[in-house]
Amino acid sequence: MLIGIVIFFAAVLPYIIYLTGIFFGKKSVPCPFPATYPAISIIISAYNEELVVSQRIANLASCHYPRDSYEVIFVDDCSSDRTLERARVSLEKAGIMHTVIANTERLGTNRSYNHAMKIAKYPIIVTTDADVFFEPSALNYLIARLMSDPKIAAVTGELQPRMNANSTTKLEGAYRSFYGRMCDWESTVDSTYNFNGALVAFRTDLIRRIDDKRGSDDANTAFEAIRRGYRAVYETRAVVYEDIPVSFKVQYRQKIRRATRLIEATLANLDLLHEHRPFSRFFYPLRISIAIFTPALFFLSLILMAVGIFFINPFILAAIAGLGLVVALVWKDNLFIAFTLNQFYLFRGLLNLGKDMRVWESTSKKGNT
Repeated sequence: MLIGIVIFFAAVLPYIIYLTGIFFGKKSVPCPFPATYPAISIIISAYNEELVVSQRIANLASCHYPRDSYEVIFVDDCSSDRTLERARVSLEKAGIMHTVIANTERLGTNRSYNHAMKIAKYPIIVTTDADVFFEPSALNYLIARLMSDPKIAAVTGELQPRMNANSTTKLEGAYRSFYGRMCDWESTVDSTYNFNGALVAFRTDLIRRIDDKRGSDDANTAFEAIRRGYRAVYETRAVVYEDIPVSFKVQYRQKIRRATRLIEATLANLDLLHEHRPFSRFFYPLRISIAIFTPALFFLSLILMAVGIFFINPFILAAIAGLGLVVALVWKDNLFIAFTLNQFYLFRGLLNLGKDMRVWESTSKKGNT
């Protein structure tokens, strides 16, 4: 049992370090809005999102970013429904300057973005999904942060679940409340590669393409900025919402895919450990530990502690298990349960390494439009 306790603390040590940094480390400072906003190209990649795409475009049209300062490039990745048709109609109705691309084969997010970047008119690219929704000032905050420092090459926003009563949303909300603060501390000190693909902005004079061979588009964008000696940062005020699938089965597929691609990106950039900067010397090793070692150590520690308690008194183990079940059912936004689930997702992501995860299924919450 003692061995299990030691392994448990070894597993959660990176999170303890982040918790310490969040409360006692360097704090981010809000940056003011610029006097004038630069022109930007917003790229949306979609697959089978006919039931949300009209709402998505209406949401974009209602943003506070100057309408004459952005174009939209909509990429339909061979949808089998009416996503392409609805996107065209909605963009025309909204009066947004736009270009629509219909892929002739499934490319996945990374390759779709790279394809669209070739025809983008403006030097700042914003990538986003077809099933997420911006706060009205999200783009303003995002671009303000990008322009606040010439050393910043890429920025991501704060991804939050659209709140409702289902348990998957509450669990995701509990985890993200901590996740975002981790990323904010990293980027305040130097950089973070834990970007949210729902909202990313970058400068094309510094980042000309996104690695589309392996890894997630958001993490690969951040890594490219860091590799070039620039910063990749997290802007907590640029809030974007996503619907969390009500079905745990659907969320499971979504989370495993995301975990796999994040781990791929983590392992594909290990040469950056040799750089002399806080990201490479401190944060990146912690993230490697979190992605690769913590999940296995965490579950191993739970097994060893359970075995130890069983041999001491099996009734105590049964009581602890019963109490844990009650807490999980009653306290839906329990951070420990959310943490445990995410360790499982990361562990399954490790087992998926080597599989081609570049193309995706639509996992947005479906409803009437």
